[in-house]
Amino acid sequence: MVIELGHFFLIAAFCLNLGLIANCVVHRPSLVGFTNFFDRLESLLFILLAISFLFLIVSFITSDFSVKLIANNSHSLKPLLYKVAGAWGNHEGSMLLWVLIMSLYLFLFQLSSNNYSKKLVNNVVLVQLSIIALFLCYLLVLSNPFERLDFPPLDGQDLNPILQDVLLVAHPPVLYLGYLGLSIPFSLALGYLLTNDDKINIVRLLRFWSLVPFVFLTLGILLGSIWAYYELGWGGWWFWDPVENVSLLPWLLNLSLIHSVLILERRSSLLNWSILLSIMGFSFSMIGTFIVRSGLITSVHAFANDPSRGLFILLIIFLAISSSLLIFVTKRSNSKNLMKLNIASKELWILFQNLTLLVIASIVFLGTIWPFIVEVVFSEQVSVGEPFYEVSLTPFIIIFAFMLPIASKVGWGGKKFSDSTKILSLFFICLALSTSGFTWGFLGLLTFIGLFLSLWVCLGSTIELYSSFQPYSSIFKRNRGSLTINFRLMGRTCAHFGFGLLIFGVTAVTSWETEDIRHVKVGDSFFVKSYQIVFKGIDYSVEKNFKRVSGSFEVMRNNKSIGILFPEKRLYPSRNEVTTEASIKPTVFNDFYMVLGNKLDENAWVVRTYIKPFISFIWLGVIMISLGAGLSLLSFTTNRNRSRA
Repeated sequence: MVIELGHFFLIAAFCLNLGLIANCVVHRPSLVGFTNFFDRLESLLFILLAISFLFLIVSFITSDFSVKLIANNSHSLKPLLYKVAGAWGNHEGSMLLWVLIMSLYLFLFQLSSNNYSKKLVNNVVLVQLSIIALFLCYLLVLSNPFERLDFPPLDGQDLNPILQDVLLVAHPPVLYLGYLGLSIPFSLALGYLLTNDDKINIVRLLRFWSLVPFVFLTLGILLGSIWAYYELGWGGWWFWDPVENVSLLPWLLNLSLIHSVLILERRSSLLNWSILLSIMGFSFSMIGTFIVRSGLITSVHAFANDPSRGLFILLIIFLAISSSLLIFVTKRSNSKNLMKLNIASKELWILFQNLTLLVIASIVFLGTIWPFIVEVVFSEQVSVGEPFYEVSLTPFIIIFAFMLPIASKVGWGGKKFSDSTKILSLFFICLALSTSGFTWGFLGLLTFIGLFLSLWVCLGSTIELYSSFQPYSSIFKRNRGSLTINFRLMGRTCAHFGFGLLIFGVTAVTSWETEDIRHVKVGDSFFVKSYQIVFKGIDYSVEKNFKRVSGSFEVMRNNKSIGILFPEKRLYPSRNEVTTEASIKPTVFNDFYMVLGNKLDENAWVVRTYIKPFISFIWLGVIMISLGAGLSLLSFTTNRNRSRA
């Protein structure tokens, strides 16, 4: 009965969605009573989808194996937490979560749009509802999560073992909040074009609704990277897996949008470019959906491999992107507000950053789809791995990082470098500090460049952070606008500083990582650099839904114990799959990372040991980037308070 109710509410949501679209299309004064009635029902769409998704979760918790989705992705012995997460750890459930989050963003947009043009809001809602309708149709026709089985099994097949992890509970919803938050800039851009009124100013809306998904998308990518780091047992932190790449693409385009909106806000230029970036950002979110769910690529965490469903998604994407580009070409603004660019103007440097980000996104996209292109054209199978991305992307990442402090320091419409002395001083200080690294030993060229850029970005951000606090010294003498400007400066400098930490973490772990692979018997000890590792023993145990083999390794330095690591191998009988669980001892300056390999004989095992210096700076840097975007959002709160004063 629960499943039937969930299915009923999903159908009801689809029917309501069609009615709301009709309401937007015929939104005329003569039908004001009718349209106002539907306006009150728009929040109901989110409620219906939320109830439907809740019923799906309840069915997972109660292990209703008469439902095809649950029989294929759950098991009666699975812990409760993973039963709940199983609701979105598959294709059909994740698509239901997809439309639920889109309706949530629509609901939030309507709550915050009272002060904007009614015609603009109506068109934005129409675009958003149209996208939701397409995916609801896809759910009901080809990916129904509530489909029953004629002959239900006694137990389920269980969720993919590598997805049975605590981060799975948070990673997909957070990532989707980022992915689907980009639908609002997309709808906003098309809604503005359909309104065809140049007097409407959408800068504030674009800036707010590009920052919100940026926060969640950054955190979602971070959670996915950390999950891959400790769950897959490969010893890395980013593997250029196709699924990871398709989350990076909209992030890069959204970052480009955030920077271009700065020019739109300050110079009233790049309106068409900002609108195009808004369209491209969500378009690549949908393209990523097709790549992950069509069977086009093979990945450890790709969904589905049904070509018919992939074809339907491709049709949706084609309709959405082609219609949006057609609207853009026919409705874009023809007003020309040319900027006078020179080497000392912030506008020029931001444009360079935009172009660099687009080149990076193009390379990542090409590397992701290249194996498919080669297979279709030449009937050969190839793989694009880490070496390709390192060679092709490194120059452009270096260029982008080098431009950050300069773009932050130069003024709007500047004709000459007013702070050239400070920029040159910062350059030579960073150069001297980087060169001092040679006192530790030989540094490769890329290591030297990485150290320089991390110092260049971090010190530049620190100087800017100092200046951002200056308005507080006279806060009682100034208006509240000073506080607003501070939030924006603090957010920008925090994000830039985080990027500098990220550069340093990546440089350190790729340059100075230690890897040791050997055969070890129980009771043996061995050394990795200055660490002594003692193989204490092997423990066998049976958990609720898997069997565990766990090694015990004590790590010592100068005869003092640092800690004990317990790398594992797990057997999941329901799927007859074996997974490897790394054990990690994190510290401020490095991570001690161990993986238990195959058993060779009665007492000998293959053991992989990694020492990863400063890898925590990667996680900290990404957190600061997300925090910076969050701080920038606070400026909207202070602006609202000022308008009420």
